[in-house]
Amino acid sequence: MGKYEPLAEHLTALPRDRWVATFDEIERVLKFNLPPSARKHDAWWSNSRKGNHSQSRAWLDAGWYIESIDRANEKVVLVRSAGAGATEVTSAIHELWQKARSLSGIRDSAALEREVVESFIRREAGRRLIARGGTAPDAWAPDRRRFG
Repeated sequence: MGKYEPLAEHLTALPRDRWVATFDEIERVLKFNLPPSARKHDAWWSNSRKGNHSQSRAWLDAGWYIESIDRANEKVVLVRSAGAGATEVTSAIHELWQKARSLSGIRDSAALEREVVESFIRREAGRRLIARGGTAPDAWAPDRRRFG
């Protein structure tokens, strides 16, 4: 029995398809403290079967994946997989969120999600306005450098 097997068993037994858990709740299920890396690095919560990620193999093998992680508030959202291929899709999405965190410097999941959605809305509104012959007065572009 692996170290994270109690978590897999708990997830398998849950009657619902979504579990919003605090780190403390997960520690109670496991009966030991999460490692410091779980509190310091989003990568610990990745949906990866590669490397030494025995924790992620536990939830993936139980048919669950991490939907979001909020380390600042020590909360994680786990969702039951919809079927074959769901884990790979979720892993790819998680990698995109990791890249967005890295590029933006925003670590809080809720703040990052809000910024991404607002940015998408601004972009789409501007695109649609321009397609109708309008202008986007609040659009910003860096100054052009002139050579020679």
